[in-house]
Amino acid sequence: MLIIVAILLAVTGLGRGDEADPPRCGDVPDRDGGVLTPYPGMGAGTFLRGASLASTDPARLLPVMRDRYMIDTVGLYHLDDPAPVAAALERLGMTAVVRLEEYDPATFAFTGGDADRLLARHAPLLAGLPRERIAYLAVNMPLDDPRVQARLGGVNSPLSAGSQLTYAATVVSRLRAIAPGVPVYLGVFYGWDGAYRPPSYRDARADGYFLTSYSYPGPTVRAATDDDATLIDAAGRRTVMDRFREQYGDAPVVIEYGVHTAEGHGGTRPAQDAGLVRDRAAKRRALAATTRFYCTEYPQVRGTLYFGFDVYKSEGDPPAPLDYGLS
Repeated sequence: MLIIVAILLAVTGLGRGDEADPPRCGDVPDRDGGVLTPYPGMGAGTFLRGASLASTDPARLLPVMRDRYMIDTVGLYHLDDPAPVAAALERLGMTAVVRLEEYDPATFAFTGGDADRLLARHAPLLAGLPRERIAYLAVNMPLDDPRVQARLGGVNSPLSAGSQLTYAATVVSRLRAIAPGVPVYLGVFYGWDGAYRPPSYRDARADGYFLTSYSYPGPTVRAATDDDATLIDAAGRRTVMDRFREQYGDAPVVIEYGVHTAEGHGGTRPAQDAGLVRDRAAKRRALAATTRFYCTEYPQVRGTLYFGFDVYKSEGDPPAPLDYGLS
């Protein structure tokens, strides 16, 4: 009898003094039709289901993000009035990533003064959101701005590397004083073509990192008929994760990426092809496959923050409209 009871407890997960941990990934099916989201059919779990908003009125979109797109975390930029967003987050049970990204490209050089200006610019947002609703503070490291790197001798120069280290440590320290208990994540980016060699920011003692990593289509723009590994450029993503792990080991990380389509600008291939797939059907599959890839293969990946829920912008040289958005 005791053996039977023990088996039942093991199968049901009862008898451990608390409830079983929620599933990490949930169900991320690969399906046609339905809403365009990285998290189809994916309920609450430990994997952060995020997307950034460009809207100046995010409170209006939060219920749609949660209920239709299964997004539980919103990436926020500067807000003049964070009170409506704070109320919506509380009401909906959502969290926010506060993105500290604004800087003056004409003067920014990873200095202590730049850190002061960054925190002053975002002070209202930091003060206006309940700390328990902040998933983490995301500190941008603007390595890909040529105006910034021109005054530092290039992105891979010793001056650039040393300045990055000083800036990272300064911002983390000051944020801890301003918002104690709120996780601070530093941005990591190895360049669109992998040519950047940023130093490891480990000595800054951030709580985690957010890693920018896009797929690349290769000679042929990928379609919905391609297998998952080909569609999301799994080999390229593994290369980026290998570099990250060489520098940061098993530190927590959130992946930032976006997907746009050739269909969105007349079927042609734009100059900016990071995240490019053929059409909406391929994009739908790529979104779910990317979530599944990181959630199942990398336990240290805390989640993804998609760029961006409502982002439709021109990029590249020559510039072309890119349909990153999920609507």
